[in-house]
Amino acid sequence: MPVFDVSINIVVLLPMLVIAALLGFFFRSVQISRKNRQIARLEKEMMQAYAELLDTQKDYAELKGRLKEDDSLVISIKENKSQESATQPLSGSNKVRKNGSAS
Repeated sequence: MPVFDVSINIVVLLPMLVIAALLGFFFRSVQISRKNRQIARLEKEMMQAYAELLDTQKDYAELKGRLKEDDSLVISIKENKSQESATQPLSGSNKVRKNGSAS
């Protein structure tokens, strides 16, 4: 069995370790800066979306306020339907027999 004689020169090994560590730190800092830019871009998009939503909500509230203030000729169907059922009794309800025929 052959025996290999491996000698490691510490003068060469130490600078190689320092260079490898610096390269590792450099590549990791590039990755971190890329992720930070991506996070900042996504935060900006979210803030813009929230601003658009708040603007739409403000417009809706202003429109709703203007509609309450205006006395227009438009009659809401929902309000009239609930008011009619609450105020008017069924017409002819006392003239109808239990079997459904009129007297």
